[in-house]
Amino acid sequence: MLLATIRAFRAPPSPFLRRTTALFAAKGKAKGKNRKVKEETPEHERSVAGAINWYPGHIARAERELRDYLKRVDVVIEARDARIGATTAHPDVSEWIGARPRVVVFTFADLAPANVVRDWKEELSRDVPVFFVDAKRGGAKALQGIRNELTKAGRVVNEKRAKKGIMPRAARVAVIGYPNVGKSALINKLAGRKAAKSENKAGVTRSLNWVRSKPSTQGKGLPFELLDSPGIIPAKQLNQRMAARLAICGDIGDASYDTRLVAEALVEELTTRRDERYARDGGASLLSKYGVDPDVFAPDVYVDELADLRYEGDAGTAAMAILTDFRAGRLGKVALEGPKAPQRAAPEPPADAPKPKPVVVKNEDAKRPLSDEEREMAERRDAGDWVGW
Repeated sequence: MLLATIRAFRAPPSPFLRRTTALFAAKGKAKGKNRKVKEETPEHERSVAGAINWYPGHIARAERELRDYLKRVDVVIEARDARIGATTAHPDVSEWIGARPRVVVFTFADLAPANVVRDWKEELSRDVPVFFVDAKRGGAKALQGIRNELTKAGRVVNEKRAKKGIMPRAARVAVIGYPNVGKSALINKLAGRKAAKSENKAGVTRSLNWVRSKPSTQGKGLPFELLDSPGIIPAKQLNQRMAARLAICGDIGDASYDTRLVAEALVEELTTRRDERYARDGGASLLSKYGVDPDVFAPDVYVDELADLRYEGDAGTAAMAILTDFRAGRLGKVALEGPKAPQRAAPEPPADAPKPKPVVVKNEDAKRPLSDEEREMAERRDAGDWVGW
């Protein structure tokens, strides 16, 4: 009996016990990681969505290839999501493209409020051409403006080639940006045909592909060669509030986040942490859409209340409904952020406006003669005798 007991203790653990131990260890490690992220992250960069980090292998490979391809292009189109224009601005873009011409195109502009469009235009148009389009339906005026910029860049390249006696060629255009910001759909509009695969989810484009546009119907200029690239994001999402915004707008893979937590983050963004400039009516839109007042319930309780009211207690379905409605614009035109508060100059007064009179400060004491005590103190001060001061 004693020998059997000793053998049992020395025997290796069963597969079930190994799996159970590994599962609890992984959960403990995840909790420790989330706790560390919360402790190290400033309050304004935190989110109730928890730690989000999505960087699939094809993005790392594509970024290396893209850096090499960008050395061969003539102009770069940087696509951003108008609802989160700061979050979808890659911090390394300027380093990648160097001195090459850049065009910034804000997609999903039809889902963003007019004032965020105005503010981004004021912020960037002094340095680069800026356009606002709905990548799905386009916008004839904006698309024509983009084509004009690409034609201009191609003309500069071919003028240099002509001086060297080289035949002209089509302008090479790289279209870059975060996942699911509408790069492929924009390429299809510029190319005049459905050449790039486009779906409403992140990670569809997994390799770099060249797309040649149709020749101009007016016979002016050469076609463009458009480089479709996978969405490129930073390897580490250090600002968790920005990572949550990417998840809210569907700009990262849904396997990287908890749908319910992201829906709670959206409720928070539209209520307690909303940007008054661009989401002033966020809480009212939630109340109007679902009949549940977000000012009464905390974000996590709000999802449960909505689930009980409309989805038979299924909180997962309720969370997905909130995210889907926001992404489709059914919660109104909302931007979760914009540029830093623009410093607008004060308006010039009308030419016939009366000029303000200068303000004159009268010193009545200057006319009063000094007293004997004041005169004595002044004399001491001038003589350097500070005794008594």
